[in-house]
Amino acid sequence: MLSPISSSDLNCFSQDYISAREKILAAYHSVSCEWEKQHSAFKHSLSGPAGEDLICDAFYIGHSRKPEQLLVLISATHGIEGFAGSAVQIDCLTQLDILLDQHKTLGVILIHAVNPWGFAWQRRYDHQGIDLNRNFVDFNSPLPGNHEFDHYRNRLSDPQFLNLEHIHQLWASSGEAEFTETLTRGQYQYDTDCFYGGNGPSWSRTVIEQITSMQQIAQAKQLAVIDVHSGLGPYGYGEVINDHLPETIGYRYAQTWYGKNAQSTILGDACSGIKTGLLDYHWHQVIGNRGCFVTLEFGTYSIKHFWVSLLVEQLYNNEIVNKGKSRDLCHLSVMDLKDFFYPGELSWQQQIVFRGRQICDLAVTGMMQ
Repeated sequence: MLSPISSSDLNCFSQDYISAREKILAAYHSVSCEWEKQHSAFKHSLSGPAGEDLICDAFYIGHSRKPEQLLVLISATHGIEGFAGSAVQIDCLTQLDILLDQHKTLGVILIHAVNPWGFAWQRRYDHQGIDLNRNFVDFNSPLPGNHEFDHYRNRLSDPQFLNLEHIHQLWASSGEAEFTETLTRGQYQYDTDCFYGGNGPSWSRTVIEQITSMQQIAQAKQLAVIDVHSGLGPYGYGEVINDHLPETIGYRYAQTWYGKNAQSTILGDACSGIKTGLLDYHWHQVIGNRGCFVTLEFGTYSIKHFWVSLLVEQLYNNEIVNKGKSRDLCHLSVMDLKDFFYPGELSWQQQIVFRGRQICDLAVTGMMQ
Protein backbone atom coordinates (compact mmCIF):
# COMPACT_ATOMS: atom_id res chain seq x y z
CA MET A 1 0.00 0.00 0.00
CA LEU A 2 1.25 3.46 -0.87
CA SER A 3 1.62 5.98 1.96
CA PRO A 4 1.66 9.76 1.31
CA ILE A 5 3.74 10.28 4.44
CA SER A 6 6.54 7.83 5.32
CA SER A 7 6.97 6.33 8.77
CA SER A 8 10.21 8.29 9.20
CA ASP A 9 8.29 11.54 8.69
CA LEU A 10 6.17 10.65 11.72
CA ASN A 11 9.19 10.62 14.00
CA CYS A 12 8.39 14.29 14.58
CA PHE A 13 5.65 13.24 17.01
CA SER A 14 6.33 12.78 20.72
CA GLN A 15 4.53 11.31 23.71
CA ASP A 16 5.57 13.94 26.26
CA TYR A 17 7.06 17.40 26.59
CA ILE A 18 10.57 16.13 27.38
CA SER A 19 10.90 14.12 24.19
CA ALA A 20 9.29 16.90 22.13
CA ARG A 21 11.90 19.39 23.33
CA GLU A 22 14.73 16.92 22.79
CA LYS A 23 13.54 16.32 19.23
CA ILE A 24 13.19 19.97 18.30
CA LEU A 25 16.62 20.79 19.74
CA ALA A 26 18.14 17.92 17.74
CA ALA A 27 16.33 19.03 14.58
CA TYR A 28 17.46 22.62 15.07
CA HIS A 29 21.11 21.59 15.48
CA SER A 30 20.86 19.37 12.40
CA VAL A 31 19.96 22.33 10.17
CA SER A 32 22.95 23.40 8.08
CA CYS A 33 25.47 25.70 9.75
CA GLU A 34 25.60 27.84 6.62
CA TRP A 35 22.46 29.64 7.77
CA GLU A 36 22.17 32.39 10.33
CA LYS A 37 20.83 30.73 13.51
CA GLN A 38 19.69 32.08 16.85
CA HIS A 39 18.21 30.30 19.86
CA SER A 40 16.60 31.89 22.92
CA ALA A 41 15.37 29.80 25.87
CA PHE A 42 12.83 31.20 28.34
CA LYS A 43 12.81 29.18 31.57
CA HIS A 44 9.69 28.79 33.65
CA SER A 45 9.97 29.00 37.44
CA LEU A 46 8.28 25.61 37.92
CA SER A 47 9.36 22.11 36.92
CA GLY A 48 7.75 19.32 34.95
CA PRO A 49 6.51 15.90 36.12
CA ALA A 50 10.02 14.40 36.04
CA GLY A 51 11.62 17.47 37.59
CA GLU A 52 12.66 18.72 34.16
CA ASP A 53 13.11 22.38 33.32
CA LEU A 54 10.16 23.92 31.50
CA ILE A 55 11.33 26.03 28.59
CA CYS A 56 9.71 28.07 25.85
CA ASP A 57 12.24 27.99 23.00
CA ALA A 58 12.44 30.51 20.17
CA PHE A 59 14.52 29.44 17.17
CA TYR A 60 15.47 31.62 14.23
CA ILE A 61 16.99 30.28 11.00
CA GLY A 62 17.56 32.31 7.84
CA HIS A 63 20.03 33.63 5.30
CA SER A 64 20.67 36.69 7.43
CA ARG A 65 19.46 38.43 10.57
CA LYS A 66 17.37 40.72 8.37
CA PRO A 67 14.92 38.53 6.43
CA GLU A 68 12.50 40.24 4.10
CA GLN A 69 9.88 37.49 4.52
CA LEU A 70 9.36 35.74 7.85
CA LEU A 71 7.43 32.55 8.58
CA VAL A 72 6.52 32.13 12.27
CA LEU A 73 5.23 28.81 13.65
CA ILE A 74 3.84 28.63 17.20
CA SER A 75 3.03 25.58 19.34
CA ALA A 76 1.40 24.83 22.71
CA THR A 77 -0.48 28.08 23.21
CA HIS A 78 -2.93 25.66 24.81
CA GLY A 79 -0.34 23.44 26.51
CA ILE A 80 -1.62 19.94 25.79
CA GLU A 81 -2.30 20.90 22.16
CA GLY A 82 1.47 21.17 21.75
CA PHE A 83 1.77 17.58 20.55
CA ALA A 84 0.44 18.52 17.11
CA GLY A 85 2.15 21.91 16.96
CA SER A 86 5.53 20.58 18.03
CA ALA A 87 5.34 17.88 15.35
CA VAL A 88 4.61 20.46 12.64
CA GLN A 89 7.59 22.55 13.81
CA ILE A 90 9.98 19.60 13.95
CA ASP A 91 8.88 18.45 10.50
CA CYS A 92 9.42 22.00 9.21
CA LEU A 93 13.01 21.89 10.47
CA THR A 94 13.67 18.69 8.52
CA GLN A 95 12.58 20.49 5.34
CA LEU A 96 14.25 23.79 6.09
CA ASP A 97 17.53 23.45 4.20
CA ILE A 98 15.58 22.89 0.98
CA LEU A 99 13.19 25.74 1.73
CA LEU A 100 15.96 28.25 2.44
CA ASP A 101 17.88 27.14 -0.65
CA GLN A 102 14.84 28.06 -2.72
CA HIS A 103 14.13 31.41 -1.05
CA LYS A 104 17.12 33.63 -0.40
CA THR A 105 15.24 36.35 1.50
CA LEU A 106 13.27 34.05 3.81
CA GLY A 107 13.65 33.56 7.54
CA VAL A 108 11.81 31.19 9.89
CA ILE A 109 11.01 31.54 13.60
CA LEU A 110 9.73 28.59 15.60
CA ILE A 111 8.21 29.37 19.02
CA HIS A 112 8.10 25.98 20.71
CA ALA A 113 5.93 25.40 23.79
CA VAL A 114 4.56 28.87 24.53
CA ASN A 115 2.89 27.26 27.56
CA PRO A 116 5.49 24.65 28.58
CA TRP A 117 3.83 23.97 31.95
CA GLY A 118 0.56 22.99 30.26
CA PHE A 119 2.42 20.93 27.66
CA ALA A 120 4.44 19.03 30.28
CA TRP A 121 1.62 18.52 32.78
CA GLN A 122 -0.91 17.89 29.99
CA ARG A 123 -3.35 20.67 30.72
CA ARG A 124 -4.90 23.12 28.29
CA TYR A 125 -4.24 25.93 30.79
CA ASP A 126 -1.13 27.16 32.59
CA HIS A 127 -0.03 26.71 36.22
CA GLN A 128 -2.43 29.47 37.31
CA GLY A 129 -5.37 28.00 35.44
CA ILE A 130 -5.07 30.72 32.79
CA ASP A 131 -6.12 30.17 29.20
CA LEU A 132 -3.40 32.06 27.31
CA ASN A 133 -5.81 32.63 24.45
CA ARG A 134 -8.00 34.74 26.73
CA ASN A 135 -5.13 36.58 28.46
CA PHE A 136 -4.36 39.29 25.90
CA VAL A 137 -6.60 42.01 27.29
CA ASP A 138 -5.85 45.38 28.89
CA PHE A 139 -5.68 44.61 32.61
CA ASN A 140 -5.54 48.33 33.42
CA SER A 141 -9.13 48.65 32.20
CA PRO A 142 -12.30 46.96 33.46
CA LEU A 143 -12.17 43.29 32.48
CA PRO A 144 -14.66 41.91 29.97
CA GLY A 145 -17.81 40.54 31.54
CA ASN A 146 -19.58 37.29 30.75
CA HIS A 147 -22.69 37.21 32.89
CA GLU A 148 -24.14 34.37 30.83
CA PHE A 149 -21.31 32.16 32.12
CA ASP A 150 -22.80 32.33 35.63
CA HIS A 151 -26.00 30.78 34.30
CA TYR A 152 -24.16 27.54 33.57
CA ARG A 153 -21.50 27.59 36.28
CA ASN A 154 -23.18 25.39 38.91
CA ARG A 155 -24.15 22.82 36.32
CA LEU A 156 -20.55 22.58 35.07
CA SER A 157 -19.49 21.14 38.41
CA ASP A 158 -22.31 18.57 38.59
CA PRO A 159 -20.85 15.17 37.61
CA GLN A 160 -24.26 13.84 36.50
CA PHE A 161 -24.03 15.93 33.34
CA LEU A 162 -20.41 15.17 32.55
CA ASN A 163 -20.57 12.09 30.35
CA LEU A 164 -21.39 11.58 26.69
CA GLU A 165 -24.84 10.20 27.50
CA HIS A 166 -26.00 13.25 29.48
CA ILE A 167 -23.81 16.11 28.25
CA HIS A 168 -26.60 17.48 26.06
CA GLN A 169 -28.54 18.36 29.25
CA LEU A 170 -26.09 21.20 29.82
CA TRP A 171 -27.44 23.03 26.80
CA ALA A 172 -30.99 21.68 26.82
CA SER A 173 -32.54 25.14 27.07
CA SER A 174 -30.11 27.24 25.00
CA GLY A 175 -28.79 24.81 22.42
CA GLU A 176 -25.28 23.53 21.83
CA ALA A 177 -24.12 26.51 19.74
CA GLU A 178 -25.14 29.18 22.27
CA PHE A 179 -23.74 27.14 25.17
CA THR A 180 -20.41 26.73 23.39
CA GLU A 181 -20.23 30.39 22.36
CA THR A 182 -21.02 31.57 25.89
CA LEU A 183 -18.42 29.43 27.65
CA THR A 184 -15.60 29.67 25.15
CA ARG A 185 -15.88 33.46 25.02
CA GLY A 186 -13.87 33.44 28.23
CA GLN A 187 -14.34 34.69 31.80
CA TYR A 188 -12.16 36.59 34.28
CA GLN A 189 -13.66 35.73 37.67
CA TYR A 190 -13.15 32.04 38.37
CA ASP A 191 -9.69 30.50 38.21
CA THR A 192 -11.25 27.13 39.01
CA ASP A 193 -13.36 27.17 35.83
CA CYS A 194 -12.66 26.72 32.15
CA PHE A 195 -11.52 29.53 29.86
CA TYR A 196 -10.24 31.72 32.69
CA GLY A 197 -8.41 34.74 31.27
CA GLY A 198 -6.50 35.68 34.43
CA ASN A 199 -6.29 38.90 36.44
CA GLY A 200 -2.99 39.99 34.94
CA PRO A 201 -0.49 39.10 32.20
CA SER A 202 0.52 35.44 32.35
CA TRP A 203 4.08 34.13 32.23
CA SER A 204 3.54 33.01 28.64
CA ARG A 205 2.23 36.42 27.63
CA THR A 206 5.35 38.16 28.93
CA VAL A 207 7.49 35.69 26.98
CA ILE A 208 5.53 36.30 23.77
CA GLU A 209 5.94 40.04 24.24
CA GLN A 210 9.72 39.57 24.51
CA ILE A 211 9.87 37.33 21.46
CA THR A 212 7.85 39.71 19.32
CA SER A 213 10.41 42.43 19.99
CA MET A 214 13.08 40.43 18.11
CA GLN A 215 14.75 42.43 15.37
CA GLN A 216 13.82 39.85 12.72
CA ILE A 217 10.14 40.39 13.47
CA ALA A 218 10.47 44.16 13.72
CA GLN A 219 12.36 44.52 10.42
CA ALA A 220 10.70 41.93 8.16
CA LYS A 221 8.73 43.32 5.23
CA GLN A 222 6.19 40.49 5.35
CA LEU A 223 5.11 38.10 8.11
CA ALA A 224 3.07 34.93 7.99
CA VAL A 225 2.29 33.74 11.52
CA ILE A 226 0.71 30.32 12.08
CA ASP A 227 -0.41 29.16 15.54
CA VAL A 228 -1.03 25.39 15.59
CA HIS A 229 -3.89 24.02 17.71
CA SER A 230 -5.94 20.83 17.95
CA GLY A 231 -9.39 19.77 19.10
CA LEU A 232 -11.98 21.47 16.88
CA GLY A 233 -13.35 20.43 13.53
CA PRO A 234 -13.43 17.20 11.49
CA TYR A 235 -11.03 14.44 12.52
CA GLY A 236 -7.53 15.10 11.20
CA TYR A 237 -8.50 18.12 9.10
CA GLY A 238 -6.46 21.28 9.54
CA GLU A 239 -8.68 24.35 9.26
CA VAL A 240 -7.09 27.75 8.70
CA ILE A 241 -8.89 30.22 10.99
CA ASN A 242 -8.71 33.91 10.17
CA ASP A 243 -9.53 36.28 13.05
CA HIS A 244 -8.67 39.50 11.20
CA LEU A 245 -11.57 41.87 10.75
CA PRO A 246 -13.06 41.83 7.24
CA GLU A 247 -11.86 44.61 4.96
CA THR A 248 -8.56 44.91 6.84
CA ILE A 249 -5.20 44.32 5.17
CA GLY A 250 -4.54 41.29 7.36
CA TYR A 251 -7.84 39.73 6.32
CA ARG A 252 -7.03 40.25 2.66
CA TYR A 253 -3.57 38.74 3.09
CA ALA A 254 -5.12 35.62 4.64
CA GLN A 255 -7.58 35.32 1.77
CA THR A 256 -4.85 35.83 -0.83
CA TRP A 257 -2.24 33.50 0.66
CA TYR A 258 -4.51 30.67 1.84
CA GLY A 259 -7.44 31.08 -0.54
CA LYS A 260 -10.65 29.28 0.40
CA ASN A 261 -8.75 27.41 3.11
CA ALA A 262 -9.02 30.51 5.32
CA GLN A 263 -12.26 30.60 7.31
CA SER A 264 -13.45 33.73 9.10
CA THR A 265 -14.63 33.69 12.71
CA ILE A 266 -16.22 37.12 12.25
CA LEU A 267 -18.35 35.88 9.35
CA GLY A 268 -19.21 32.65 11.14
CA ASP A 269 -17.44 30.37 8.68
CA ALA A 270 -14.86 28.85 11.07
CA CYS A 271 -15.09 25.93 13.48
CA SER A 272 -14.26 28.43 16.25
CA GLY A 273 -16.23 31.52 17.23
CA ILE A 274 -15.39 35.07 18.30
CA LYS A 275 -13.30 35.17 21.48
CA THR A 276 -11.96 37.72 23.97
CA GLY A 277 -8.24 38.18 24.67
CA LEU A 278 -6.78 36.05 21.90
CA LEU A 279 -3.05 35.81 21.23
CA ASP A 280 -4.04 36.71 17.67
CA TYR A 281 -4.80 40.29 18.66
CA HIS A 282 -1.29 40.88 20.00
CA TRP A 283 0.17 39.59 16.74
CA HIS A 284 -2.24 41.76 14.72
CA GLN A 285 -0.64 44.81 16.33
CA VAL A 286 2.89 43.48 15.80
CA ILE A 287 2.29 42.61 12.15
CA GLY A 288 0.43 45.78 11.21
CA ASN A 289 -0.04 45.86 7.45
CA ARG A 290 2.83 43.45 6.73
CA GLY A 291 0.93 40.16 6.64
CA CYS A 292 -1.45 38.05 8.72
CA PHE A 293 -1.89 35.72 11.67
CA VAL A 294 -3.89 32.51 11.31
CA THR A 295 -4.68 29.56 13.53
CA LEU A 296 -4.18 26.08 12.07
CA GLU A 297 -6.73 23.98 13.96
CA PHE A 298 -6.57 20.19 13.63
CA GLY A 299 -9.82 18.41 14.38
CA THR A 300 -10.17 15.39 16.64
CA TYR A 301 -13.48 14.17 18.06
CA SER A 302 -17.01 15.53 18.54
CA ILE A 303 -17.96 18.72 20.37
CA LYS A 304 -19.73 16.59 23.00
CA HIS A 305 -16.52 14.68 23.61
CA PHE A 306 -14.72 18.04 23.83
CA TRP A 307 -16.95 19.21 26.65
CA VAL A 308 -16.81 15.94 28.58
CA SER A 309 -13.01 15.78 28.40
CA LEU A 310 -12.55 19.43 29.35
CA LEU A 311 -15.06 19.60 32.20
CA VAL A 312 -14.19 16.27 33.82
CA GLU A 313 -10.49 17.15 33.79
CA GLN A 314 -11.29 20.55 35.32
CA LEU A 315 -13.07 18.85 38.21
CA TYR A 316 -10.09 16.56 38.74
CA ASN A 317 -7.68 19.50 38.73
CA ASN A 318 -9.79 21.41 41.24
CA GLU A 319 -9.86 18.36 43.49
CA ILE A 320 -6.09 17.87 43.58
CA VAL A 321 -5.46 21.59 44.08
CA ASN A 322 -7.85 21.64 47.05
CA LYS A 323 -6.15 18.58 48.55
CA GLY A 324 -2.62 19.78 47.82
CA LYS A 325 -1.88 16.72 45.67
CA SER A 326 0.32 16.44 42.59
CA ARG A 327 -1.20 15.91 39.17
CA ASP A 328 -1.21 12.28 38.08
CA LEU A 329 -0.65 11.97 34.32
CA CYS A 330 -2.06 8.44 34.49
CA HIS A 331 -5.37 9.61 35.92
CA LEU A 332 -8.23 8.68 33.60
CA SER A 333 -9.34 12.28 33.11
CA VAL A 334 -5.82 13.38 32.11
CA MET A 335 -5.35 10.47 29.71
CA ASP A 336 -8.74 11.18 28.13
CA LEU A 337 -7.84 14.85 27.73
CA LYS A 338 -4.58 13.89 26.04
CA ASP A 339 -6.37 11.46 23.74
CA PHE A 340 -8.87 14.15 22.80
CA PHE A 341 -6.28 16.74 21.82
CA TYR A 342 -3.73 14.23 20.55
CA PRO A 343 -5.34 11.03 19.22
CA GLY A 344 -1.92 9.76 18.14
CA GLU A 345 -3.44 7.45 15.52
CA LEU A 346 -1.25 6.85 12.45
CA SER A 347 -3.74 8.28 9.96
CA TRP A 348 -4.29 11.37 12.13
CA GLN A 349 -0.55 11.96 12.37
CA GLN A 350 -0.16 11.61 8.60
CA GLN A 351 -2.84 14.24 8.05
CA ILE A 352 -1.17 16.65 10.48
CA VAL A 353 2.22 16.39 8.74
CA PHE A 354 0.76 16.66 5.23
CA ARG A 355 -1.49 19.61 6.05
CA GLY A 356 1.23 21.34 8.06
CA ARG A 357 3.57 21.22 5.08
CA GLN A 358 0.81 22.39 2.75
CA ILE A 359 -0.15 25.44 4.83
CA CYS A 360 3.49 26.43 5.41
CA ASP A 361 4.07 26.18 1.67
CA LEU A 362 1.03 28.37 0.95
CA ALA A 363 2.33 30.95 3.44
CA VAL A 364 5.83 31.07 1.95
CA THR A 365 4.54 31.05 -1.64
CA GLY A 366 2.16 33.87 -0.80
CA MET A 367 4.87 36.03 0.74
CA MET A 368 7.16 35.48 -2.24
CA GLN A 369 4.63 36.63 -4.84
